[in-house]
Amino acid sequence: MEEPRGTPVPVLPARDLPEPEEIRRWATEQGILILAHSYQDGFLQESAHFVGDSLELARQAAEARAEAICFCGVHFMAETAKILCPEATVFVPDLEAGCSLADSCRAEDLERYQGHLSRKLGRRPVTVAYINCSAAVKALSDVICTSGNARKVIESIPEEETILFVPDQHLGGWLQEVTGRDMVLWNGSCMVHELFSVDTLKALQAEHPGAITLAHPECPKAVREAADHVLGTAGMLRMVRKARGLTFIVATEANMLYRFRKEAPGNTYVAAPGASCACNLCPHMQRNTPEKLWEALQLRAPAIEVPEEIRVRARRALERMLAVR
Repeated sequence: MEEPRGTPVPVLPARDLPEPEEIRRWATEQGILILAHSYQDGFLQESAHFVGDSLELARQAAEARAEAICFCGVHFMAETAKILCPEATVFVPDLEAGCSLADSCRAEDLERYQGHLSRKLGRRPVTVAYINCSAAVKALSDVICTSGNARKVIESIPEEETILFVPDQHLGGWLQEVTGRDMVLWNGSCMVHELFSVDTLKALQAEHPGAITLAHPECPKAVREAADHVLGTAGMLRMVRKARGLTFIVATEANMLYRFRKEAPGNTYVAAPGASCACNLCPHMQRNTPEKLWEALQLRAPAIEVPEEIRVRARRALERMLAVR
């Protein structure tokens, strides 16, 4: 049996946790790749080998060929890594870190509605699934998309095809606006972006005249219309990196501002408030903590498993997404 790499480190209380760079170095010695979404807190972002949006992380997982992946994000993201890297051990800091969007679209409900729509249309619709969904929903889909490549994915589908877009009604509505495609939209939404209030956003804009407002396409239509730019997280990052000395009001999960301040520190960033006037943080993302990360790395658990029949079908839909450039 092969000896484990590096020196095993015991699970430690919070006050004794190693610094992020030490955690990352130890994980490297153990053959573990740490991936973190930009909605994770700063400690987890600093501990990761790679930080990105869902599309970037999916590509990183597909190309890494790692023997083990610790995914700091939510459940569907780790499932995506397992779908693309079946030989790797994929695990997460907290198995209960879920997603309101994924919960809004159950595979059995989608399959039933696909059948209904097929009978109504006389042909099967093309099902495009936002990556924020379960592996079982991906397996029922023709192609996956992220907020970063959704427009390209929709534009790659022939005009004569009927598109069923799941599960985010707001992202789907924005795609209809920018592509001109008439799509059937699933009635799902992100609990974080749903809470952004156009009234509090406009009040904030009045407090910061001249500020540039960025809104994620998961935001409701009124919030998108009040923004200067509607962009996924990768698009937002590209914009702020090019700017100098500007103020940005940002309507997406508030941890994104940590990455902005790190990679484009020459600007000022203001988190758009939710309806409660508090910064919007995803409660599922917040379930992952430095302590849970450190314990997960020691145990290589809790592990993510995807049944092979589902994995193979879901991978086809993901590979179609990755082929769209």
